[in-house]
Amino acid sequence: MGISTRRVVMGCWRTVWTMGKIKGGRGDDGVPFSSRFRPRRSLMKLYLSILTALLCTASVGLAQQAPRAATITGKIHNPPAREIEFGYQSSLSPTRSEHLVVLDSENRFALTFPVPRGTLVMGGYKDPQPPKWKWLEGLRSFVFGPRAQLILFVEPGDSLHIEMNEGRFSSSLEFSGQGADNNRFIAEILPAYLTFRLDYEGLELEDFMRQVDQRRQDEFEWLAKGREKYELSPGFIDYATARFNYEWARQMISYPTNYRFANDHDNRDITPEYYDFLQDIPLVDEKAIGVSEYHTFLTRTLGWELDKVALKQLRNPTLSDRYDLSSLELSEAAQTHLDSLYEKDGRKPSLSKMVDLSALGLSDSEQIHLDSLYANRRSLRLSERFDLSKFELSAAAIAQLDSFYERSGQSFGITKSSGYESSRIDTMGTKVVFHLPMEEELEGVSEKIPLSELLDWSVLSLSTAAVARLDSLYEHRRPLKLSEKLDLAELGLSETAQAQLDSIYAGPWMRRVSFGGKRYDLAKQKLDGRVLYWFLAGELVNEFERGYTDFASVNERWEEFKETNPYPEYNEAIEAALSKALVLQPGQPAPDFTLDDLDGQPVSLNQFKGKAIFIDFWASWCGPCIVDLPYIQKIKAEMAEQPVVFLNISLDDDEEAWRKAIAKHEIKGVHLRAAGWGADVAKAYSISSLPSYYVVDAQGRIAERLRVLDDTQGIVAIIAESTKAAGG
Repeated sequence: MGISTRRVVMGCWRTVWTMGKIKGGRGDDGVPFSSRFRPRRSLMKLYLSILTALLCTASVGLAQQAPRAATITGKIHNPPAREIEFGYQSSLSPTRSEHLVVLDSENRFALTFPVPRGTLVMGGYKDPQPPKWKWLEGLRSFVFGPRAQLILFVEPGDSLHIEMNEGRFSSSLEFSGQGADNNRFIAEILPAYLTFRLDYEGLELEDFMRQVDQRRQDEFEWLAKGREKYELSPGFIDYATARFNYEWARQMISYPTNYRFANDHDNRDITPEYYDFLQDIPLVDEKAIGVSEYHTFLTRTLGWELDKVALKQLRNPTLSDRYDLSSLELSEAAQTHLDSLYEKDGRKPSLSKMVDLSALGLSDSEQIHLDSLYANRRSLRLSERFDLSKFELSAAAIAQLDSFYERSGQSFGITKSSGYESSRIDTMGTKVVFHLPMEEELEGVSEKIPLSELLDWSVLSLSTAAVARLDSLYEHRRPLKLSEKLDLAELGLSETAQAQLDSIYAGPWMRRVSFGGKRYDLAKQKLDGRVLYWFLAGELVNEFERGYTDFASVNERWEEFKETNPYPEYNEAIEAALSKALVLQPGQPAPDFTLDDLDGQPVSLNQFKGKAIFIDFWASWCGPCIVDLPYIQKIKAEMAEQPVVFLNISLDDDEEAWRKAIAKHEIKGVHLRAAGWGADVAKAYSISSLPSYYVVDAQGRIAERLRVLDDTQGIVAIIAESTKAAGG
């Protein structure tokens, strides 16, 4: 960094510092859910300071040395469109880089861009003109498949030329220049490569492994033959090797989840040994940076690691798993000791601690005996835990279900889907699974089971009146404080700290495993070198772009990242994502757009000013979007009399599929379509996953970005508050 650059940067950070230090994570504590959309001074101050820092650090990038470039030129005969979008994943950035080229009058194009190492480049026509004879295009697609993208490979210094002829039924490609042989090989194997599909419905483990193992074997056989036929570059061979290996690994780590989604139950044949394949493929592989399969493999493998932790916590959570004890500032040794005490005495307190047995006139030995009976009481049957009346089972069927529940270790699961027309129970797996329509709940039994039905009283000579008295005392027992369950004096806690711990224990459980920040933290333990910072940068970009998580806490991780990251090029992508995130924060003007509705009429966001707007980005092929429809219907019903517009924006490329889905699911509201992820409106609102939701207030300002809709009452409150903004 030169002296002049250093002066600029130091001066900029001095400006930021005078605005006040950025606080992390706690700026919004205590703000009601229904008023989160309101612009707040602390957040606006945060945004302003960040924008200043971005403007200042822009000059730093000028000092970075640019990598060597690759050039792609081409001529396309009979092009269906004048514009082509090229995209690629560079090791210099955690995000996908995109370039738009426009064909000249002779249908030629040229594109030059920096590449530090070999990378795959995908090209596709932007907004191709619909064919004059739609049925003929349909026949061509059925016989030959859809028109293929340009799939190319380039390396630093390459000068690749393409001649492409778009025929009526098929396309032909010719390559020349440096890098031509790599691309001839790709064009040769592409038809076979793209036809591989896995149907997970009923795809059992043995058959799955046979298919993916054969697939990898075929790919490496293609590569071996290609090396004999073409002069493949070492960089291309490295890239192909990484792609084939991590495609296989990505399929392996994804199989359990894909199977569960396709079949509504876990695969019982998957044992812990299944995951031994992870020992045969490196988690850290710098040569694989830029290979999309590698990033997906990392994300899902880290997710699997977190799943294991979460499962352990759900099955046998410690006290510190259940509750946030950070405010107590306990040492690691003290927290471990507290968890140990809780495991020993707190998880299952004795009956004599919960009920005053002396009121029954029992001797000490009888009380000890009764404590022993209570510790060994029988567990509740399934029919004693849940109201099974909705399943219309006979007494014999309920008895069989209770027996299966007992044999399966009292394990059960619940799945919900808008595709379920009625409730049913599945006992085909290793546990009881309740399948419920989206709008239904599994209710607990209305009457509590008396204690006397859970204990064997035959060993005690208690009168009927004493048993009834004990049942009453047990039913009306008060919850024990933690300090009544455990001897906290062993920890050396003050009375104030003990009271604080009792207060925390009386509150709700805290689920400590979440995939956002937790995956980021786990990556720091599992990855290293450039792979670590490339992955972390991608996580930060995703969190800023999606906008669901607490902005201040993500920014806190970003500040930490800048301090340790030795690869400045990754900072640029994060800064770009942050700049976009800032303009989509609550209180900022919602980006305007104009799209055609079902009747082909233009509709703009601004024409609804004066009303609250609920924007739903969805698609006909998006399963989670359809699952959310019952929630949206509830929200619409609640707001039926309010000045609210429900604006449904589909990213369907297929107009017919869009119209059919609207009719099939009876989706109400204003319907617009923006073809694909590359649509301007999708970019303006940083849509990287579906479904995505925004609430816009009556003045046209963003009120909230929503990830999930299960808290319908909270969302109704946000929308209701947004309708008042015109008068505010």
